[in-house]
Amino acid sequence: MSTHDIAISGLRKSFGRNEVLRGIDLRIEAGEFVGLMGPNGAGKSTLIKILGGVYQRSAGEITYAGEAVRSLAERPEVGFIHQDLGLVDALPIVDNLRLGEAPMRRLGPLLDRGRERRAAEAALARVELDRPVTTLVGDLSPGEKTLVAVARLLDRGARVLFIDETTSTLPPGDAQRLIRTLRDTVAADGATVIMVSHKLSEILDATKRIVVILDGVIAADVAAAGLDRPRLVELLVAHERPDGGPVLAAHDRGEERLRLEGACAGRCGPVDLTVHAGEVVGLTGLAGSGLHDVGYLAHGALRPTAGRVVRAPGVRSALVPPHRESQGGFAELSVQANLTISALPSWRGRATRLLRGRAERSDAHDMVGRLDVRPGDPQAPFGTLSGGNKQKVVFGRAMFRRPDVYVLCEPTRGVDVQTRETLYDLIRGLRAEGAAVLLISSDSEDLFAVCDRIAVVEQGRLRDFTAIDEITPDALEAFI
Repeated sequence: MSTHDIAISGLRKSFGRNEVLRGIDLRIEAGEFVGLMGPNGAGKSTLIKILGGVYQRSAGEITYAGEAVRSLAERPEVGFIHQDLGLVDALPIVDNLRLGEAPMRRLGPLLDRGRERRAAEAALARVELDRPVTTLVGDLSPGEKTLVAVARLLDRGARVLFIDETTSTLPPGDAQRLIRTLRDTVAADGATVIMVSHKLSEILDATKRIVVILDGVIAADVAAAGLDRPRLVELLVAHERPDGGPVLAAHDRGEERLRLEGACAGRCGPVDLTVHAGEVVGLTGLAGSGLHDVGYLAHGALRPTAGRVVRAPGVRSALVPPHRESQGGFAELSVQANLTISALPSWRGRATRLLRGRAERSDAHDMVGRLDVRPGDPQAPFGTLSGGNKQKVVFGRAMFRRPDVYVLCEPTRGVDVQTRETLYDLIRGLRAEGAAVLLISSDSEDLFAVCDRIAVVEQGRLRDFTAIDEITPDALEAFI
């Protein structure tokens, strides 16, 4: 067995009566670039957290270089990069690279800042990031921040890197840059890379081997060479494609529901925009463009500092926020509470104003079934759900408000292929029922799947709208 070989045998993990991992057997050899895929709730994150020492396994064995270990977090040559990169925006790159490490000293208490800067420059060169090491991390793009996190691990001797859905929050250009670095620099140098991602193109372009986890077991372990997108989609979703009728057709565009006139707030403006009943309007743009601020302004979470936001009388809006982890819900509360918390007046009696608990529970149960939330228990803690199932609950909460306008920010961020299709069908259904939908996404797949017309947000302003059938994905990415 090589120095960095990993072997997992009979790995199991249960949370109460819910068995998430049901006997994982997997071997990863040194120098491999492995893509780890599977639907939300399949057990990918649980497996990574066990390997990283966050969870303890219920049964099974993990060996590293032939030696049994409790987790791989015990090994300094193994590193993990999550969506939370563990960087401090207010510190320069050189200090972020030294976080948790003993300072380099020249003599006694004197710091050798020159040596620290030279070491930082060498670390950045390793990942081909051409930035002064004195640059504040807060001034970097999301992709550059991720490269700093990779550089920090490599600088500390990491030869095995776990990349856990790190690209899910990156704009396309930054994600592609990170993938190229991992493939052409890190893996090409002989390091082992295990990358968790829902993005099929990333997995197919970069990895040599693809492992698919379904329902807590290894369902496929195949070479990436010769595997195309349709076959990979089949491996991921064919087993659980839901029964149901055809996608609802869209209604003709109806009356105006929302209008922004020269509206300004946060990093956006002036913005002129209209959204009508029965249409899905898409907006996209780079990080820092003010893209999400347009959504907050349209919903009412931001008040205009200039211009105005006009809604027809009685029109209500609901927001699906862009950052599920920090804005999506209350981890310690139940799924039911997270579904109904924004619409509690719907279950209050007219006379007593008391909450009608039985009706609330029944409606929450029906919504869980309609959205195929897993596990299907409305009393399960929200924090125990996978990312995709949390996203379904966030959608359900918006739907319980019975809004006329939906503002959907990054609606499919970090969700699997099947959940993505479920959400697309849901959005099409809302449009067909006459809702006005403003969809704001940095993922072009969202735009082409459900939008009627799209515009790019650049430096807080909207470019002209284009009908979706008049633009190609390549042209859209070129605009961005």
